[in-house]
Amino acid sequence: MNRPKRFITGIALALLASAAAACGGGSSSSTSGSSGAASESIKGQSITVLVPYKMPQKLLDQFTAETGVKVDYVVTGWDATHNKLLVANEAKSYIADVAEFDWSFTGQFAGAQWVEPLDNLISPSVLNDLKNTDAAFVSGGKTYAACYSNDFRVSMYNTKLFAKAGITEFPKTLDELGQAAEKLKASGVQYPLSIPMAATEGGVTPWYLLTLAQGGQLFDENLNPTFQDPESAGYKALQWEVDAVKKGWVSPGSVSMDDSVAFNKFTAGETAIVLATGPGNMPTANDPSQSSIAGDAAMGLVPGVDGPGGSFGLPEGLSIPVTAKHKAAAAAFIEWWERPENAIEIYKTQGSLPCGASTLKQLADSGQLQGGDIVNQELPHVGPLFTAGAPIWYSQFSSDAQGLLNSAVKGETSVADALNQLADKASARNS
Repeated sequence: MNRPKRFITGIALALLASAAAACGGGSSSSTSGSSGAASESIKGQSITVLVPYKMPQKLLDQFTAETGVKVDYVVTGWDATHNKLLVANEAKSYIADVAEFDWSFTGQFAGAQWVEPLDNLISPSVLNDLKNTDAAFVSGGKTYAACYSNDFRVSMYNTKLFAKAGITEFPKTLDELGQAAEKLKASGVQYPLSIPMAATEGGVTPWYLLTLAQGGQLFDENLNPTFQDPESAGYKALQWEVDAVKKGWVSPGSVSMDDSVAFNKFTAGETAIVLATGPGNMPTANDPSQSSIAGDAAMGLVPGVDGPGGSFGLPEGLSIPVTAKHKAAAAAFIEWWERPENAIEIYKTQGSLPCGASTLKQLADSGQLQGGDIVNQELPHVGPLFTAGAPIWYSQFSSDAQGLLNSAVKGETSVADALNQLADKASARNS
């Protein structure tokens, strides 16, 4: 089967087009900004880039050929990258010139002044092209990262396995999702759902998603926890995960499985549904060199209570730590990454859906944005995980949640005890 390549239409395309127009047609020649001015002074320098995702060496070689700057590109898992950054930043020691900056870092990293504001380091044309996605990285009116991964949660499924089970469309509700899981099991799929449940950030993301999918929020507008109430969406979300293990919808091994492993099982054809993934994973799932199910992967709207449910964004950006040794070269690398031709190539090989309005429009107009129709339909359901913005203590909350939720899905702790303990810890941090 050919890979599905669809145009993004309607509201999403209108937003992208208007954003591109507003910034004067985008930033296709962004190297004429700060990096261009500094090209002579940065030649011969070497920078370290710390990002959790692989980059083709040929692209890095192109950057070196253009700028004369060598790149030591360091890849570790997302959680390991986060931990390395925390240790180095707290010690005020050098770790990289360009570093991963997740949406959840903003409160803590900006508040502690661990990263440089990019407003005077990156060309205004680049930042303007990113303005629809960079809000998650703004604090105190300053931008602390340039978005490179326009990520939000969406579901994905194997159309071939669905057809074999007699399922004609992706489930719209969580009840229908359970019914589909049973049909898939009956058709020979041992564990239909890929849901990571390890004590990692990737392991708690499905809980976040299931909470929003059921119309709830983890915290109120004052950052008081709400998930400990048995009638709350957060409580029901964790109970749903616990039940999914008991019913055999997910593998018992999911309790020690991170999101990358869960996705690999999907692309290997071992599971039929990934509950929580990102749109940028479509190229990977349909790439014969990386996936055993190429041509059979399709995206689906996140199921909810009475129909498709809520979702949330997890944008990731590139930052420049205050301890960076070569900040001009780091800025040049960020601008190079954001150039449409490079961002599109990275999307095809790495799976990071670009953030720039002009780049997304190019992807849409060329038909290279896989699953564009579902992207368009999911966008109205995407909202913030924290209505008041990510709190400065988010990383501590995530760490607490990782251990307690993992204990619950393992059956070591009841749902009530796990969430009551988590609520107590969150309230103490917010006091």
